[in-house]
Amino acid sequence: MKKIKMFMGAVLCMNLLTLSGCDRIVQSAVVEEKDQTEQKKEEKKETAQKTVAEQVQAPETYQTTIQADLRSADREDKETPMNFTLTADAPVKVPDVDAICLKKIKRVAIPEEEQNKIKDTFGKGQPMQEEKNENEQAGTYTVDGLTYRYSYTQSEQVSDVEELGFQIAKFSFDDCGDMTLASSEKKEREERFQNYIKAGSGKVSEKEAKEKVSGLVSGDWEIFESSSKALTEGSTTLEKDDFIFERMIDGVPVNYVRETSLPVNEQALEWENEDGTLHEGQSEGWENEVLTMDFCSGTLQSFLHRNPIEASNASDERLFLLPFDEVKDIFEKTITLQVMTEDKNRLISVDGGSHYRYPSIDAQSAEITITKVQLGYMCMPDSEGSDTEAVLIPVWDFYGTWTSKEPEYEYGNGEDGPVMGDVTMDNAGVPLLTIDARDGSVIQRIQAGWATSMGSKDIK
Repeated sequence: MKKIKMFMGAVLCMNLLTLSGCDRIVQSAVVEEKDQTEQKKEEKKETAQKTVAEQVQAPETYQTTIQADLRSADREDKETPMNFTLTADAPVKVPDVDAICLKKIKRVAIPEEEQNKIKDTFGKGQPMQEEKNENEQAGTYTVDGLTYRYSYTQSEQVSDVEELGFQIAKFSFDDCGDMTLASSEKKEREERFQNYIKAGSGKVSEKEAKEKVSGLVSGDWEIFESSSKALTEGSTTLEKDDFIFERMIDGVPVNYVRETSLPVNEQALEWENEDGTLHEGQSEGWENEVLTMDFCSGTLQSFLHRNPIEASNASDERLFLLPFDEVKDIFEKTITLQVMTEDKNRLISVDGGSHYRYPSIDAQSAEITITKVQLGYMCMPDSEGSDTEAVLIPVWDFYGTWTSKEPEYEYGNGEDGPVMGDVTMDNAGVPLLTIDARDGSVIQRIQAGWATSMGSKDIK
């Protein structure tokens, strides 16, 4: 474990890192002088001939500790620093492939075959009671005493959302929390609980979930994240199992990013013109593909597939990838500066939870924990700025969670000043930092639906 002291205000030059430790092949006893640029190209070429694991030389586990007192001129309390701690004891996921190449992707419609498989599998041959809706195909099924709603929304334009869902028609009992329920709602909740017991077969494993998805959705899939929790009603306890999947393209995952972690651009908000006409916001860019399944006591609670993609080669060239040691150095030198200088998508109020990537700049203390580091693909706009086609580039995503003590200002006489409240971000699929695996540049992928790099580079 190591401790790094950070100096705020220093300018980081991320793209000036030099390669070290690359094997070189001596062709003859006579060594000719080469131009430095040509020599680097040769080193990259030689390194790219190795497998991906040999190129990046990543450990199985990334371990580090960073502690610092962070000061910023933008803090309300300029005299008191933020007590910052970052720790990592996280698995490092590297695709077991010979090479990673650039890929092109495009949005595609959900095929009719998949739609029928979903209805046949989860509807269990029961008739669907169709609903009249101009914007979607929809209907309800009664299966094992539970009412499900099937819906398919086809994008009218290629940039619209394409979505297929099959889920419990009414809210599930585990989503109610401590809400006060009407007697009729409480009765329905208890009946659903009993129906889960009758229809279910216990816990669903990752292997079972993956096999089910493979039989329903085309392409290769791996589980990005799974979670289980116990649900109790009276003296009975059920198992709730949730699964998030990520698409695999030639053995490389398209790294999952929780869509609610991609903040909406201002231009996507509703707006009103001078005559009072209200206009709906238009989202920029292209939403990520989503595939999730949730079960309770072995019985489906929900299935969702949104925005499927199709991939093709942009180039057959094997990409050069930086060694992991250089990537993690960039991460460690950047993360504290990001916390103290990024002023977008900050916490608005203390509510006990957050989807945001970092604590606010005025936090009294912040503790960040890296939970997983993964090498995979991410979407970048193509050279023409299309919102329907993209390029997949290799990146390292540093996923994690954080807690902080945030100021909550008292409204009223304000004599006591701000009080500190605990805030936590523990959602899966929120990369705290994304780094281009080819050149080490930092990518701000959480600030918009599309990634915006801190440095310009050719993605061809």
